[in-house]
Amino acid sequence: MSSTATETARRLADAPAAYFKDVDALDVDAVLSHFAETATLTVQTDHVTFSGAEEIRQMFTGFFADWDSMAHTITNLVVDGESGKVATEQDVTLRRDGSTEMHNCNFFEIGEDGKFTRVIIWMDGANPLK
Repeated sequence: MSSTATETARRLADAPAAYFKDVDALDVDAVLSHFAETATLTVQTDHVTFSGAEEIRQMFTGFFADWDSMAHTITNLVVDGESGKVATEQDVTLRRDGSTEMHNCNFFEIGEDGKFTRVIIWMDGANPLK
């Protein structure tokens, strides 16, 4: 693998961890900084898509208001450097008056600028995203 390809793969691999760190911090502005203005976020298991920065912001604002804290732990990661795609498998703990445990997979398409252009989420259990 060339040094350029290695650097691209590293940049792609680091993007989901940085994103989940900001999600776990319940920081809407930081989370939105990972998305392109025209990005889409689809919760495939609930057949809902949020289009553009404003819809994605509203979804995260509502999601964060529903929980006191959350933790995403990436357990598996696959990078396709040629296509700019990353897949993650993660354990998720959502806390408010007890905890909700989930096991999810996310699929990220990442533009040349490092911003997410498309995110697809598969969740086990009920969709906590509105």
